[in-house]
Amino acid sequence: MSCILPFINLEARTDGTMAVCCIMQESAKKDDGTEFNLANGDTLSDVKKSKWLKELQRDFQLGRKFKACDNCWKEEEAGIESKRLRENSFWGEDFFPSDLKSLDLKLGNICNAKCRICSSFASSQWAAEELKLNPSNERARSFNKLGMWPKKNENFWDDIDNNLKKIQKLEFFGGEPLLIDRHYDILEKCVELDIAKDIRIAYNTNASIFPEDKISLWEEFQRVEIFVSLDDIDNRFEYIRHPGNFSEAMYHLALFDKLPKDKFELGIFQTFSIFNICNMEDLTKYLSNYFDHLRIHYNMVFTPNHISPKVLPKRVKEKISLLYKDSPDFVQKTLNFMNGEHYEEKDWHNFLFTTKLLDNHREEKFENTFPILFDMIEKDWNGIQ
Repeated sequence: MSCILPFINLEARTDGTMAVCCIMQESAKKDDGTEFNLANGDTLSDVKKSKWLKELQRDFQLGRKFKACDNCWKEEEAGIESKRLRENSFWGEDFFPSDLKSLDLKLGNICNAKCRICSSFASSQWAAEELKLNPSNERARSFNKLGMWPKKNENFWDDIDNNLKKIQKLEFFGGEPLLIDRHYDILEKCVELDIAKDIRIAYNTNASIFPEDKISLWEEFQRVEIFVSLDDIDNRFEYIRHPGNFSEAMYHLALFDKLPKDKFELGIFQTFSIFNICNMEDLTKYLSNYFDHLRIHYNMVFTPNHISPKVLPKRVKEKISLLYKDSPDFVQKTLNFMNGEHYEEKDWHNFLFTTKLLDNHREEKFENTFPILFDMIEKDWNGIQ
C-alpha cells in the first residue's frame, strides 16, 4: 500500500500551500497545525524538515492508507492506474530514500484560459471572471492574491537553487507554465550547475503556446516530457477549454510532435468530466488519424464536485453506461469511476446553476454543444432557473 512520493517529492501549489503530490487532499502543516504557505515566506525545505512529513513517511512505511490519499485508492478500485502506481513503477516501489529527487512546481495561477473543469485556484482568468460575476467573492480574490507568491517570495527561489543538485525530475504544471517566464531561471541554473543532463523535465500545457526560442534550453536536459491538455474535439474542446481554439491547439501539437524523439516525449492529458462523459472515445479516434503512437493519459475529475461525472444522477449514469457496451478498456474504467460513488444532490444543482450562469456570461450553449448528455438531463436543466 506504500507510495514513493512522500520520500522523494514535494509539490508547490498555485496558492502557496505545499504537499507531496498533486493528488493529495491535504497541505503540509506546521507543528501548531497551521499550513505552510509560500505566500508567507515559507519554503519547500521547511516542509522537508517538518514533523508532518516525517509522520506521513512513517505511515506509508507501515503500509497505512493515508486518508488524504483517498483519490488514488478510489482510482485503483475502479481499475485505473493511479498516480501512486505510476510513480512507484517509475522510481521503484521498495526504495525509500531520504533525498529530495523530484519537484512538482506550480508557480502561481497565471493562466490564459478559464477551463470549465478548473477554478480560480489554478487560473487567474477564472479569478477575474468570478470577481466580475460577483465582486464580493472573497475566495476568488484570495486565490488571485495567493497565486502571486512566486513574485514575492525570494526565499523560495534561493531554496530551490540549494536543492537542485540531487534533483532528477522537475515538473512544471499550472496555471499555464509556459507563461511563467521565471521558471526558465530554474532551468538555466541547472545548466549553469552542469546537472541539466541528468534531469528530466515535464510540462502540462494547454497548447496555446509553442516556445520556439526555448527549445535549445530544453535540449540541455536528459529528457523533456510535454503533456498537452486536450479533453475533446472541435467546439466541445473550445467550450471546455475556453477561450481555447481547437485548430490552434492542433497546430501547436504538431509542432511539439516534430521535436526530436530521442529527447522529447509528447503525450496527452485527457480529463474526463461531466462535459465529455458522453464523448469519451472521440478524441482518441481523432488523434489516431494524425499522430503515430501518441500516448494518452486519462485523468478523472474528483473536484470541483459539480464537474465530476460522479455528480450525475444515478438514472443518468445508467443511460451513459448503456452508450458504451462495447467500448475500450479506458472507457470501462472511467464508467467504474463514475459509478463507484455518488455525490450529493446539492452538487448536481450547482452544476446546473453554474453552467447556465457561465453560458449566459460567455454566450455559449451547453445544450447545443453536448446534445447527447443534454437529452438525458433536459428535465433537470429546465427545472433550474
